[in-house]
Amino acid sequence: MNRVSRWSSLGSHGNRFAWPRGLTVLDVLLVLATLLVNLVILGPFILNARESDRSNRCKMNVQQICVAIHQYIDLHGVLPSGFELNLDGPYTGWSWNQKILPQLGHPDLAARFSGVKSDGIAAVRDQADLAQDIPSLRCPSNPVEERLQNVQVILAPVSDGTVGSAAEQWSRVFPRTNYFGNAGYLYVTFHGIQYNTSGNPTITWPLSNAGSIGHRGTSKSVAHWYCDQKQFGGSFGQNSRIHFGHFCDGTSNSLMIGERYSPLTANTETRPVTGHGTWIAVPDCTQAQGVAMALGDAAIRINAGMPRRNPTTGFGSMHEGGAYFGLGDGAVRFLSQNIDLEIYRNLSIICDANR
Repeated sequence: MNRVSRWSSLGSHGNRFAWPRGLTVLDVLLVLATLLVNLVILGPFILNARESDRSNRCKMNVQQICVAIHQYIDLHGVLPSGFELNLDGPYTGWSWNQKILPQLGHPDLAARFSGVKSDGIAAVRDQADLAQDIPSLRCPSNPVEERLQNVQVILAPVSDGTVGSAAEQWSRVFPRTNYFGNAGYLYVTFHGIQYNTSGNPTITWPLSNAGSIGHRGTSKSVAHWYCDQKQFGGSFGQNSRIHFGHFCDGTSNSLMIGERYSPLTANTETRPVTGHGTWIAVPDCTQAQGVAMALGDAAIRINAGMPRRNPTTGFGSMHEGGAYFGLGDGAVRFLSQNIDLEIYRNLSIICDANR
């Protein structure tokens, strides 16, 4: 037997020297089916694990902000004001998030702002390095652009507490935040921000009716803290100087801050949309869109705009079933979107006796 026929004979009997056969279509389909089954089984666990991690990081952000606010109180004796409005001079609008920059680990940026405080928020446009993205002020579960697409900004001066009407549209100047100061709520009978007794809004844009947060009022008084001259009863407001003595319901029973998702809309390039937030300022305190960039209210149920992420001045998140809140004592709680509406609203008021 010659060499070629010998090797052929060995191969034909399944010897270890046999040539390996190629993969068949059936083999490929079997492998693909196995991979698909594993993906179907393990996919939801992987996604849930990732969202659980994002949710935990969001909770840590809220905790960090609460700690920063308490450190601010230790230094100044009061919570930072929700936003600033000079009685006379340039419109400022600096918000509470901007005031706790040193406590959040950004003392250099805070020092940069200190040099332009009296110039108002117009300084943000002139000095672009002020508008920095701060990841700890954005929820990881809210995957959107770092910059707000379209913001109406008051540039007119303030005279005797009255805000002028001159404004501009600024595109992609302000960095986002997903964490908002609790303004409280008002019943509609007091021209507040409630839409109906169920807490579900009948309209969500532009929220500029006479009862919306940020509507400019007609009477002025030193007792009023808000641009719309109404007392909402929460932890933050216009030129507010809240201290722990004001929490007569107890700091552990009062909401201090909460989170809100960024609304999805296709028209943000052409008009402002209520619900977006920036940590720098309230760009326009005469409209809901402006005030809601720093403050949230409890007139509307948690996650009222989900799953479509409709515009809202209320609180909500992209976490399933509720949102994270920081209480006056610094504790962080995940409140269910199914919480009783009256209990939720009462938690937003720091002193029921004053209502």
